[in-house]
Amino acid sequence: MPCSISEERLDEIMTYCNEHGETNTCEYFGINSETLHRYQRKKRFHETKNPKILLFDIENSTLHARAWRTGKQYITSDQIMDDWFVLGYSARWLFSAETMSDFVTAKEAVQRDDKRIMQSLYKLINECDILIAHNGLKHDIPMVKTRFFLHGFKPPLPFLVIDTLKVAWKEFAFSSAKLDYLGKMILRKQKLHTDYDLWIRCENGDQEALDYMEEYCRVDTELLESIYCEMRPWMHSHPSLPLIMDAKEPACPTCGSF
Repeated sequence: MPCSISEERLDEIMTYCNEHGETNTCEYFGINSETLHRYQRKKRFHETKNPKILLFDIENSTLHARAWRTGKQYITSDQIMDDWFVLGYSARWLFSAETMSDFVTAKEAVQRDDKRIMQSLYKLINECDILIAHNGLKHDIPMVKTRFFLHGFKPPLPFLVIDTLKVAWKEFAFSSAKLDYLGKMILRKQKLHTDYDLWIRCENGDQEALDYMEEYCRVDTELLESIYCEMRPWMHSHPSLPLIMDAKEPACPTCGSF
């Protein structure tokens, strides 16, 4: 984690921040919040020598478009009436006892306003060193980046990605790489049941549906963590944790144990 600042200066900034808060620290030292967060990650990393690994999953709405017929067809951008938005997310730090989640309120759902929940997710992603998601490279991460961009957020700090869907296809020959199927095959666990109507009810501001969708998302993230842990010894392309940790002794490249 390269960061051009001396240890003495870093300690000075962190001590001041603990006493006076982030806003005053940025003003006093003439730095922006992104730089301060980078320093905080550097300080934490030096103290723990452990990367922060975040697992997450999002649920997004449908988009509304006008069409002349049913069946297979091409929908142009001119036909879009209401674009998609993020209904909510769940996340957990690897091996943490807590699963975090944040979903739109009924009012936000009707207004298709996900800015508040994207701010809380942005903060979490900005803290992580490694981000884990199922189909994250093609779905969750690009979707999240799109909403960050449209809401005017700055790019989050760099992070590495582990996509368990990609691992399932690359390392194994499962008949399906869907999370639900992997859960059944590997752990004898399944996702909660959902149907198309649930998404429509969520978009219409049905609080009961939103609550169920949040629980559905939380179960997905917990299932993701279990599947990742089972697959991890088989991941040849797993980021090298000893390298990230700047380990001075030989260590396992996937779990970092000595």
